[in-house]
Amino acid sequence: MRKASETPTSTSSFVKSEEKSEKKPPSRLAVDDTKPVLQDPILRSDPMETEEAVLRLPSFPVMRPSKS
Repeated sequence: MRKASETPTSTSSFVKSEEKSEKKPPSRLAVDDTKPVLQDPILRSDPMETEEAVLRLPSFPVMRPSKS
């Protein structure tokens, strides 16, 4: 009588059948889903427009330290 862990099939036929079933599909290139590098909008714009926009900024209030 045989033990339950013993297999009656030969290992060489098992390896051959496994090789046939593990055929991989041909590889293909993945679609590039990366985003473009972020750029500073001020650096991309016209330098004269940037300078004019900076010159139009409102004046900021002067914050003096309070005497506590």
